[in-house]
Amino acid sequence: MRKILPFVARRLTLSFLFSFVVAAAMAQTPIPARYVILVTIDGLRAEMIDDPQMPSPFLKMMSRDGLRIGRVIGIPPAATYPSHTTLVTGEVPARHRVFYNRPFLWNKDTARISYWYADSIAVPTIWQRAHEAGMKTASLFWPVSTGSPYIDYNVPEFWSLDYSCDQMEYIKPSCTPLGILDELERNACGKLDTITYQAGSLQRDGRTAAMANYLMNHYQPRLMTIHLITTDYSQHALGTRSQQLLQDMASADHAVGTIIENLRLTHRLDSTVVIVTGDHGFCDYSQTLSPNVWLTRAGLLSERPGGEWKACFYGGGNTSFLYLRKANDTKTLRRIRRLLDNLPEGERQLFRVVEKEELTEKGADPAVALALEPVVGVAVTNDRTGEVVAQRKGGTHGFISGQDATTLIAYGPGFTSSRQDTIRQTDIAPWILRLLGIE
Repeated sequence: MRKILPFVARRLTLSFLFSFVVAAAMAQTPIPARYVILVTIDGLRAEMIDDPQMPSPFLKMMSRDGLRIGRVIGIPPAATYPSHTTLVTGEVPARHRVFYNRPFLWNKDTARISYWYADSIAVPTIWQRAHEAGMKTASLFWPVSTGSPYIDYNVPEFWSLDYSCDQMEYIKPSCTPLGILDELERNACGKLDTITYQAGSLQRDGRTAAMANYLMNHYQPRLMTIHLITTDYSQHALGTRSQQLLQDMASADHAVGTIIENLRLTHRLDSTVVIVTGDHGFCDYSQTLSPNVWLTRAGLLSERPGGEWKACFYGGGNTSFLYLRKANDTKTLRRIRRLLDNLPEGERQLFRVVEKEELTEKGADPAVALALEPVVGVAVTNDRTGEVVAQRKGGTHGFISGQDATTLIAYGPGFTSSRQDTIRQTDIAPWILRLLGIE
């Protein structure tokens, strides 16, 4: 109890300070807003708005005329599914229980499984709170939303494990109400298929915006959540400064601008708050680190999933989390610590060990024994064989220490040009409920 109480007090103090910042920003905003639209641009970094070379004129305008929060500190790990779940719950993964994009299945293959279903979330969401308050809700391609009873108009992020099938036809039975995606194809966005709506395609963001505008114009949801994904793909593949990213950023910015224009044309601009943020930022890397190779060489992990094992590192974003097959296996944990301590300097300098106390404080999976956070410039993998360190390039995210923070803009009635330095991602959901007049 002596160890727990200081942590709780520290956590509450930090929560109060960050909440005070958000409350101060909100003080200028009338409550409630008639409508709130939350848009995530996957992998949004502050530079993608502030850099004059970035083709983001709508976001620049919104940042200039609205509230801009420079840094939004994410959760561990800062990855798409846990971060999006934090955005709609205000909770860390230890409470909402969506720990990674794909669950760790205790040395089984998870390469094609994700946290798709809303019943994975263990706490109330802003969709639930708004729905219970009698408000209509809508969502487009939001992670961990499939099957939510609290989203009235829902096209979730969901796909078939048979990649040869027509993915858009596959998800139609999971959309609510039944037939809504057919209605959107007829009246808003045209036929969606692997050409017109491919993941990473420049067409995708614009068609998503067309769907959002149709739902707003015909059904008037009080709360809408929208996930734009294109900018994530180019940053993973090519890093943070590619020509492809410029094109993807223009696509995402145009989608947001289309939503703003529709609000103006339908006379809702003075009653709608549009919040644009990211799930995480990005950092470039030129090397990869594969800590499971150490475990397979030491005989602690099978070379393929499904075999005998005592310990396994699981890469959630760009942090590698250590799981023990037996939670109280202190002998194996001591052996792994010795292994880490005795690594060659060229490998040991590529990461830091994140201890259980820090993981608990930041809200990571309670089952994790420790974690390895690489230095900026290094990405972790789940590879079990091959070289421990390899030379590769790309972009990554999922740090514990906040190197990959995202940013936020709030634009709409009551927001005048103002800036705040930093908030936590957990502050956003309660803020949205307050904007809607829900305590």
